[in-house]
Amino acid sequence: MQSQTSYELQADLRGAWLSIDLGAIRHNVWQLRAFLPRDTRIMAVVKADGYGHGALMTARTALEAGAEWLGVATVAEGLQLRSAGINCPILLLGLLVPDAYPAAIANGFHLTVADGREIRRIEAIATSLNQVANVNLKVDTGMTRVGALPSEVAGLISLVDSLPNIRLAGLSSHFAKSEEENEKNKENATERQLSIFRELQRSLHLPASILLHTANSAATLFHPESHYDLVRPGLILYGVSPNSKRSLPFPLRPALSLKARITQLKTVPPGVPIGYSGTFVSSRLTTVALLPVGYADGLPRCLSNRQDVLVRGKRCPIIGNISMDQCAIDVTDVPVEVGEAVTLLGEGIGVEEWSETAKTIPYEIICGLGMRLPKVFENEK
Repeated sequence: MQSQTSYELQADLRGAWLSIDLGAIRHNVWQLRAFLPRDTRIMAVVKADGYGHGALMTARTALEAGAEWLGVATVAEGLQLRSAGINCPILLLGLLVPDAYPAAIANGFHLTVADGREIRRIEAIATSLNQVANVNLKVDTGMTRVGALPSEVAGLISLVDSLPNIRLAGLSSHFAKSEEENEKNKENATERQLSIFRELQRSLHLPASILLHTANSAATLFHPESHYDLVRPGLILYGVSPNSKRSLPFPLRPALSLKARITQLKTVPPGVPIGYSGTFVSSRLTTVALLPVGYADGLPRCLSNRQDVLVRGKRCPIIGNISMDQCAIDVTDVPVEVGEAVTLLGEGIGVEEWSETAKTIPYEIICGLGMRLPKVFENEK
């Protein structure tokens, strides 16, 4: 593992960095653990490099704080965790291409399945490896994405039970609109999905050893009846609400902040266009500061001329079009120096604010960060 000094060195060389507060992730897991029924387990979802926060450090922190499972999207993500010595159960949340099954089974990953052909393929590979593959059968209760139809589930379970090298470990589903508030006197989409899953569960008479799980972050917060044996939080681990307009049952602490150092200052007279296409034209004597962060780093170009940053605690606007590697801000009203740190995310500017300005979802914002921005991990212990 890299030392803290090495992380900080990378940040110094780059001039822009993500600060990841592992203490915040720890706090969020503790709060979640206290909120859930004692017998409900936590699967920390760390796919997409821990939603841009660093999968390995996030995974270790979540497990130390009380999570028992990890969830990832790809075999490569799971292998990164296994190679670092993490041996807890890991669920591959999506379906795999055929060539990925041998590595997944050999490393003991739990597999998501949804049809008979896939189940037979897994059985054949597990037999050739002299292993027993654990599978979670996913049910499409209304998401219309991964999952078997409810009418197919009983037959698929019978198929799994008939095969010696495959074991049914869980039955799951996924919600399409669990962050939305209920309309008065109306059953919402999540309630309909839960009703389908509940009726299916009752009809199957599954043994207690089969884990039932349906809850993502929003369902975990807003639909306690969806908790079952295990919840699969992702976004809330990182301190971001799936719906910033709804009150939360416990406080979250954001774990991520984005900072960059000023690389250049210049003063321009009124009437000067700034950046590509000249979408901002100075209306006064303007001091422009340049930051070494752009859309290639995950700063959405659609925030151009629409989002503030913090300089010495004061909001200053991004001006002109955000470039691939740089952006400009107006610091006319704040005395600053080259090399001074500016906060783009954090200290009151949240991921939720960015996502609202960009007309997207918080997931897209945080997953887009960190492709080349170094991460500095704080409060590791």
